[in-house]
Formats: sequence, C-alpha cells, structure tokens
Amino acid sequence: MKLKELFAALFMLLFPIDILAQTSFTISDGAIENEALKTKIERNMTYLLATFRLTAESGKKTISLSRDYMTKDAIDDVEEMWKSSAMSCPPMDLKSRCLHTTTGYQVRGIPVDIHEAVEAEARQELTVNFNKEGLIDGVSIAIEMNRYEQLMAQQSSDLDYTRRQIIIDFVENFRTAYNRKDIKLLNSMYSDKALIITGKVVMEKPNSDVNKMTLLNNKVVYLSQTKQQYLQRLSNVFNKTRYINVSFSDIDVVQHPKYDDIYGVTLRQVWHTDNYRDEGYLFLMIDFHDEYRPLVQVRTWQPYKDDAGNVVTTDDEIFHLGSFKILR
Repeated sequence: MKLKELFAALFMLLFPIDILAQTSFTISDGAIENEALKTKIERNMTYLLATFRLTAESGKKTISLSRDYMTKDAIDDVEEMWKSSAMSCPPMDLKSRCLHTTTGYQVRGIPVDIHEAVEAEARQELTVNFNKEGLIDGVSIAIEMNRYEQLMAQQSSDLDYTRRQIIIDFVENFRTAYNRKDIKLLNSMYSDKALIITGKVVMEKPNSDVNKMTLLNNKVVYLSQTKQQYLQRLSNVFNKTRYINVSFSDIDVVQHPKYDDIYGVTLRQVWHTDNYRDEGYLFLMIDFHDEYRPLVQVRTWQPYKDDAGNVVTTDDEIFHLGSFKILR
C-alpha cells in the first residue's frame, strides 16, 4: 500500500466520512520536493482542521489532540486557545502555499470561525508552523496575507528577510498570547528591563458654562510601568475576563538606521472583551541582540479616540523608533 493510501486509511478510522468530506488541505506550490514530507504536512493540517470542526460541532468544551500529528507545545497552545473559545474551519477544499522558515515550514491564511467572538470579528485566519519532520509545532492568529506579503517585500537583505519573518511570527504569537491569556508566553517575550507606557484619556472640566466638551478639554496622560507591574495588572484582567479578542491592522516594520538588530513595529490594535472595547496605536521595539531570542524592550499604547469619538492621538504623535534613545 502506498504511503498516501495508508494515511487515507488511517484517517477513515479516526473521523466520520462526512467530516472528512467537508475538510481537505493541499499544498499548492512545489516548495516541498520530498513527497512523503509534503503528504505528512497535508495530512497533519487536515487532521487539525477536521478535529476543530468535529469538536466544535459536538459542543465539547475541551479539545483532544494527538502527538502523532502535533508537538506537545503545539497541543498545549491550541488547548489554551480553546479554553477562550472554540473554533472551526468552514467546509472547503483548502489550498495554500507552504513557506520555508528557519525552523521548518509554515502555512498561512487558514480561515477559522471563532465562536465566542462577535459576528463581525468571528472569521479570522491562522498561521500554522511545522517542524522539519512535518509535525505541527505552532498555531497562531495571523495578520492579513496581503500585509504579510507587503512587509516581506520591503526586505533589504537576506538577513533582513529572515528577521522580518521572525518579527511577523513574533507579532502573531504576541497577539495570540493575549487572546488565549498566556501570561507565561508574554513574560518570555518582554525583556526584564522593558519600558512599558500606556496612554489614557482624561477629561478636564470646561472653564465656562459651555455644555459640550471639545477636543481641547481632552488630555492623554501616560503611565510608565515595569514588566512585573504590567504583567501583574494584565493577569488580573485575564482572571476577570471570559473572552479576549485582540486584533492588529496597519502593521509597519522599520529597521533602526544605526542599530540594524533593532526593529520598530507600529500597528493599530483593537482590544475587545465581553464587556469592554478600545482601539489604539501599539508600538513595539524589538531587539535582536540575541538573534535566537528577540525581546520587546519598549511597548507603548496610545488611545485612538475618546468616548465621544474625538481623535486624541494624531499620526505625528504616534511613538516610533526615534522617540527613544538607545544606550549601548
């Protein structure tokens, strides 16, 4: 029996026919010449999506995954995501490119429906990473595919290309860590000496009897926190919140003109929970001083608008690499 036929036979034992008929995944390009490895990646992705769909349709609160298809770390990550919300892949025959990474392979733009999200935010996309043996070793919520391609096209060298790929993975894992309330992962992504600045809109009382507040009455005050203070406050928020959806858009990646191992990432962030929503500008200064363990040295958040809809942070006020002095 051929390898592909053997995998198909095993699948038939694991999943009902109707589930498999609704879910398939194929690599659309020739990025993987090893046919057995290509088949294994396609099999493992199909397994993951079929398991999502089967578990979601059964109404189970937890998901059971096998180490025959995924690493233990990947299983732990998906289980944590599932605690926040079930997700399922709509029935379709998926075809996608397979990208080479420094640690293996990657498939992007896999559509899923997040069950706990509001309707407008339910459809999202996943990035799925595979190790060199073809096992799934990471699952995160993806940025838009067209923006990914634009950011990668801006590379200035092979090293810059590799770092940009790592940064996008970093940002997607960063976002997913908030969605699955993963304090441990966030702790590992911030430098112990990270500078964390959060902006907050405060309203001043008008000096006259005019009833309407104007933009001149709005001020943004900034709170500076240590990593430990920030993560403790964030942990308290996580413990009180059932579901968190953090989404990123308008992402830009810039290499420092003097220190080529420092990058600035700016983006628009929407934070949405079951009882709270805000939107603002997030800036991350990411340090590649240790090439294998990039860390966030600076994180800032600035509000976009106040409760009345007035813009309180203009484009020229958004923090960027030039806003901070780097001492080495």
